[in-house]
Amino acid sequence: MSENVETIRGSLSKLLDGKRIVLTITGGVSIYRIPDVARGLIRHGAFVTVFMSKTASRLLNPLIMQWATGSSPLTELSGYAEHVNICANSDVIVAAPATANLIGKVAGGITDSPVSLCLTVAMGAGKPILMVPAMNINMWSNPIVKGNVEKLRNLGVNFIEPVIEEGKAKIPSTDEIIESTIDLTSPKNMSGLRVLVTSGPTREYIDDVKYITTPSSGLTGYYIAREAAARGAEVYVISGPVNIRYPSSIKVINVTSVLDMRNAVIELLKSRQIHMAIFAAAPLDFYVRDRVKGKLSSDVENVAIALVKAPKIINDAKAVSPSTVVVGYKAEVNVSEDDLLRRALNRMKEGSWDMVIAHDVFELGFGTMMDTYHIIDKKGSHVKIGPAHKRELARVILDKALNMIKV
Repeated sequence: MSENVETIRGSLSKLLDGKRIVLTITGGVSIYRIPDVARGLIRHGAFVTVFMSKTASRLLNPLIMQWATGSSPLTELSGYAEHVNICANSDVIVAAPATANLIGKVAGGITDSPVSLCLTVAMGAGKPILMVPAMNINMWSNPIVKGNVEKLRNLGVNFIEPVIEEGKAKIPSTDEIIESTIDLTSPKNMSGLRVLVTSGPTREYIDDVKYITTPSSGLTGYYIAREAAARGAEVYVISGPVNIRYPSSIKVINVTSVLDMRNAVIELLKSRQIHMAIFAAAPLDFYVRDRVKGKLSSDVENVAIALVKAPKIINDAKAVSPSTVVVGYKAEVNVSEDDLLRRALNRMKEGSWDMVIAHDVFELGFGTMMDTYHIIDKKGSHVKIGPAHKRELARVILDKALNMIKV
């Protein structure tokens, strides 16, 4: 039942290119989600090996995981010491779902199954471990389970908080499990740095229910912020209205209007030493002069809306904090590459930015996982990257901005 997984390996990104991921599976009802996790990791370039407990094998036919990964899962250990040869030589171990039973066994050093043995060996070898708990809420709230989780955290094991709803501590989304795995593979080269990221759209209300906005999804800012946090930076996100859940380690300041965003940026720059500011938001260039109170009547034939030019947030930020490395975005629609580069370079010079990211949103549109960037620095050097996953692009941007920081 094996499939040639090479047809999908790296189809989303190269973020896990060449990484050896061990996926350990125990017997929780959320086990049905795990084949999608395995496939997602492979689509980012990973090589996935599966260890399954006996209970897991009864709930999910191992043939499904063989199909998902292209190789047979390990349900019993042989004389080849797979727990050492595989687990101690992996890049990341992902325990999903992690039951209360598994958490307790690993915390107590009990190795009575291929899964607990794999995790114990990986801990001893100093390998990154990601636990993905899922269980009844009463089990998750049990002080003994809480104590075991805290013990493992103190020993360096990473946990994703479960989603609490319907009386259950449910397994997080597949995307969150995959992104958290990618987090553990990011270079740890930004410890001690503070990073500001603006993200998403802004809204300018015409009346109390209607507004004008841009179609920004906030994904660009999200992936930049997530990658910076994974590298060890202290990250602040100033975000317009988006439907994105950030990791708890990232400090998020929610705003609505372009003036709100501008004020939040200036206040943060004045109160914190920000080493790097990346302006990935798509704020409106104008705000509404005279907002109507209540709701405009649908009986009105014509409505005149006066728009006032908004301040350029990024330019004000550079004036407030000249030592901050400032990275700006210049989005255009359906222009030639020469025009795109010329406009981006002019905008960078006008605002004294350190780097500009230029892209034509007409090519791939807003809200996509992929983009193509032209990266230009103050010296005028230019590189084109993409189409690529936005987190891959975030890695390139952070690497280039890091070289500009003077600490």
